[in-house]
Amino acid sequence: MSHGRDVADGTGVDGSSETDCDRCGKRVRDDRVIRLSSDPCFELSGRYEAVTETCCSDCIAGIGLLAFTAEARAYSPSGSE
Repeated sequence: MSHGRDVADGTGVDGSSETDCDRCGKRVRDDRVIRLSSDPCFELSGRYEAVTETCCSDCIAGIGLLAFTAEARAYSPSGSE
């Protein structure tokens, strides 16, 4: 399993660095990436190892690990501002 694969030059169109989402493969700017880590408890450490996945926000939300902040919930675009 690879984590955070970069393109050859390591930069996007606007000069920012990008990483591939380990789950869907979508390109994600490094300042927008989410790293999801697991750390098995002692009883499971012989069976599982700790890992860190680099993911896009869509994948993290899709598996139910991303929730809107209170500020984001308060803002509801209605089109009539």
